[in-house]
Amino acid sequence: MGVRQGSALALLLAGAALAIGCGTGAVDVDGCRQIEEARCQQAPACGVTLAVPTFTSGTDVDACIRFYDDACLHGLVAADPGPTAVAACVAAVQNSAAKNHCSIVNSPQTDAVACGWLVPPASAAADASDAPQAVHATSAADASSE
Repeated sequence: MGVRQGSALALLLAGAALAIGCGTGAVDVDGCRQIEEARCQQAPACGVTLAVPTFTSGTDVDACIRFYDDACLHGLVAADPGPTAVAACVAAVQNSAAKNHCSIVNSPQTDAVACGWLVPPASAAADASDAPQAVHATSAADASSE
């Protein structure tokens, strides 16, 4: 085998290794985005300040949604719940008539019926150190709701 053929083969193998090694294994990225978008949209009604991330165009809600478009690339920490469960959780977050609406916006998993599946099993929680955290404004909202 010539040098050219050997180099081409090495390059091909390296490219294949990179392609295989770059998979994310992310669970339900779209579901994550739907839930976080609903939370971003409802945050102002609950007095949640969306100062982070900083933004230069659009509104703070737009910036929040853009932030979670990327953050949700990690996917959900919990197992894929399916589209029906995601839709129920989004509806719970958007239900401004609910008595505990702002609590659900801040921590959707507190609605055990609609979003309780967001709580990962104990072993998954330990493995999710790089998963996105709750809405970045949650800490400010928690402080303001106490």
